[in-house]
Amino acid sequence: MLSKVYKQTKTKAEISEILDANGIQYSATTCAGCNALCILLDKEQNNGYEAAINVKSCDKDTIYRIYPHEILYIAIENRRSVLYLPDKKIETTYSIQHWANLLDEKVFAQPHYSYLVNLNYVDEVTKDFVKIKYGDETHSVYTSSRKIAAFKKAFLNFYKNKQE
Repeated sequence: MLSKVYKQTKTKAEISEILDANGIQYSATTCAGCNALCILLDKEQNNGYEAAINVKSCDKDTIYRIYPHEILYIAIENRRSVLYLPDKKIETTYSIQHWANLLDEKVFAQPHYSYLVNLNYVDEVTKDFVKIKYGDETHSVYTSSRKIAAFKKAFLNFYKNKQE
């Protein structure tokens, strides 16, 4: 799936009318952090388009419904994967490989075997760390010498495709 940025030229009502006329299951919300209209398609009913992910917390009592674009990055901490979202952290028992297989490889890349980063939020890349920025909040994740070249290539391809 190719990521592209479009200027919103249609109203929410016009977009809803088009989707309804084509029988597409969706929900319209305001995207976290950017206040733009975000159309979220139901993956199961819309032939594989990106949709929400249900995530069980480590205590298995709580299930969160999250969208991939909300994930800033995922880190392995104390043998658990921790999803860093703009407003919270979610600890899960899933492996980093589970997340790498589940999330779009054109949007998420690994600068280190313990991290999976959403390229939408990358602010700076050096040989030692990746700086992730969301609003006023900044996070730094380590890079590894084995993964940094592939990460930089993914990062450059992401922005090249985003500008097309």
